[in-house]
Amino acid sequence: MKQQVTKKAKIALCRVCHGTGRVPTNSPDFEPAICNQCNGTGRVTVSARMELDIRPYNPKY
Repeated sequence: MKQQVTKKAKIALCRVCHGTGRVPTNSPDFEPAICNQCNGTGRVTVSARMELDIRPYNPKY
């Protein structure tokens, strides 16, 4: 049986910058740059659409 599951959008911490909005750079002055994923806010919206394939378990002896 295949089943479609949709999860509504929610606000979560950015996994790239860990919620700070800045990421370290390799420049000589070590100035942190704005995170590209969250645009410096430290937060992102997350949603999901999944298809589940549910089958009975039949062990074969």
